[in-house]
Amino acid sequence: MAGKVLILTPQSPLSIARGDAIRNFNLMRQLAEHGWNLALFSLAVDLPTTDVYQESLRGICETVMFEPIHIPKMIRYARVLRDVARSTAFQRDYFWSESAADRLHQWVRSTEFDLIFVNQLFMYRYLPSELRRTAVLDTHNAELLRLRSMSKGGGLTPRGIVARLQDGGVQRFEENAVRSMAHTLAVSPEEHRYFDGLVPGRVSLVPNGVDLTRYVERTSLPREPRILFIGSLSYSANVDAVQHLVRDILPKVSRLDTQVTVVGADPPRRLYDTVQRSPVPVAVTGYVESTRPYVEGNRLLVVPLRFGGGTRLKILEALAQGLPVISTSIGCAGLGLTHGQDVIVADDPTDFARWIDRLLEDDELCLSLGRAGRRKVEREYDWTRIGSNLHGILSALRRGG
Repeated sequence: MAGKVLILTPQSPLSIARGDAIRNFNLMRQLAEHGWNLALFSLAVDLPTTDVYQESLRGICETVMFEPIHIPKMIRYARVLRDVARSTAFQRDYFWSESAADRLHQWVRSTEFDLIFVNQLFMYRYLPSELRRTAVLDTHNAELLRLRSMSKGGGLTPRGIVARLQDGGVQRFEENAVRSMAHTLAVSPEEHRYFDGLVPGRVSLVPNGVDLTRYVERTSLPREPRILFIGSLSYSANVDAVQHLVRDILPKVSRLDTQVTVVGADPPRRLYDTVQRSPVPVAVTGYVESTRPYVEGNRLLVVPLRFGGGTRLKILEALAQGLPVISTSIGCAGLGLTHGQDVIVADDPTDFARWIDRLLEDDELCLSLGRAGRRKVEREYDWTRIGSNLHGILSALRRGG
């Protein structure tokens, strides 16, 4: 047995509609395959039952503990406003529960773990201070960098103003967390450089990945001029991206027979109002069981993100299936993709629209981008390779290296 690891997550790693859950589940699966004995402590936010989730994780984890908590949205929003007023990071309180913390503390003080794996800043406060030197922080995002991209992209909107007001609090909270932990994991080279500047030599790059056994590379193209957006619509950056697509990009597309499908859970009501004003038809599906039929039925994926952080799992999944991608620079940041070879990068709305028109017509370019994207994922973003790297990192930490 490689060692015993306690994993802390703010939400269930089986909620695979969210990027953080996809990452958590796949890293857990890889560690289990490398012989690590895993225990999971997860907040169960507003879940009606945790029995099914616990049973589904039995093949990966020796022990699974879900702590049900119910925090109404209005209370979460009130906590955010309070933290903005106090200039403290909203991640400190957003998922905080005294009873959940008490239960975790009882567990970790009665059970010996070789390492503790803390997912995201939301869970940092839950970890007793005396155990931080045996803990690894899996950041998922450099929160300060994500906040600053939101501030820049949001301008004078309420989102942009709140982001600027949170800057100092998030910077202090994130820096304290990184400096107090034994090791930090970053998901992109840019974020690795940022964290390594805080704690030189105590940061490793562990990117997001794709389970290549789940995705088949397509070799033909649909003829219909259909384009696709995929992303959780409870995430403000994705909502902004769809609004940007509808308001600024689609009016410049010359193919008026273009059809757009937006796939993502929890679309806010205001998004439906936005798409009704689109110059071309836009369908919002909400949550779907599988995105595969949408990938097969659409010509290309668009990622018009204007702020955000981490790396984009939906881009990697699209590339694994041979689906061409048009993205902003921010949308594909950290993936090491080459414009014109693996992906099309366009930041100006007019340029973005021209590339949509081009890919709706150019079969050869679509197929070339699809092939190159799949090869890129095979070389660098297979979860099996990433898991082997993580196993090595944790083994060295356990040995005191």
